[in-house]
Amino acid sequence: MSESTQVAGIDCGKAFLDIGLFPGADKRRVANTPEGHREVVAWIAARRIILEGLDASGGYARPIRDALRAAGVSVRVFDPARVRFFAKAKGQRAKTDNLDAAVIADFTAAQTTVPAIPADPAREEVAGLLKARRLLVDKRADLSKSITQAPIAAREALTRAVEHLAREVAVLDAAIGQATKAQPALSQTLQALRTAPGIGPVTATTLAVLRPELGRTSGEKIAALVGVAPFDHDSGKMRGRRHIAGGRADVRRALSLAALSAAINTKGVIAHFHNTLIQRGKPFKVAVTACMRKLIVRLNAMLAKGATWEAQPA
Repeated sequence: MSESTQVAGIDCGKAFLDIGLFPGADKRRVANTPEGHREVVAWIAARRIILEGLDASGGYARPIRDALRAAGVSVRVFDPARVRFFAKAKGQRAKTDNLDAAVIADFTAAQTTVPAIPADPAREEVAGLLKARRLLVDKRADLSKSITQAPIAAREALTRAVEHLAREVAVLDAAIGQATKAQPALSQTLQALRTAPGIGPVTATTLAVLRPELGRTSGEKIAALVGVAPFDHDSGKMRGRRHIAGGRADVRRALSLAALSAAINTKGVIAHFHNTLIQRGKPFKVAVTACMRKLIVRLNAMLAKGATWEAQPA
């Protein structure tokens, strides 16, 4: 990127959008409304900015992201935690909306080689359905656990609530199924993922929808994106334990259940790998985490080749 090229960053809040530039000190605050979005587009166009960075702030970034992309601006959406770590690495401890916008612009300029995943409203609709389903499933689990400890007079009410939540989960499952069938490419990806051991319909949809990079990047990168890549903790003669970090909790939880099922309830490369680690004295949790990484890396390679799990070498 040439020194004369400016990159914009937007800190997205519920009420306001704060815009910063890199390089430069120009800044702007507008309302996070359709009128404000048009103002941002005009402000960006007047400065001939072609690259914009946003932080993924609970859905607040989607409307301005779509408005900018419709105007021909290249937009990248980043995990807020990555931007914050970048700020701390540069020695910036203070945190305000204006400062955050400038840091996002700086971070975006440093990440220009990272490929952007194009916006996909249909995929985001399925992601919203998956989030709603998870909320219902978690609430159902909480209520189910409380039934046996509840007073007798409350058990019937709790049981009815659990049954009602189960019906609503089924309604969302049907909606998710209809939404995925309407997308041929996604439907094909789901069919391929479900050929792998431990991968059911919900897990396949979670992986494909919440991690659209799957099959489009390297195994090392997909492991890091999911949050199952081990990070070194060495210094001098010290050799610390490896730890995983980052990634989306929903994806990591789905992958964990799939890896556990593949390791314990099936036969094949994942089960063999798990047994080998246990025989070598690895703790159970460490072995399952290693299986998670092996599973996601193989799934990534499988989709990249347009193959199915059965077609993969054991």
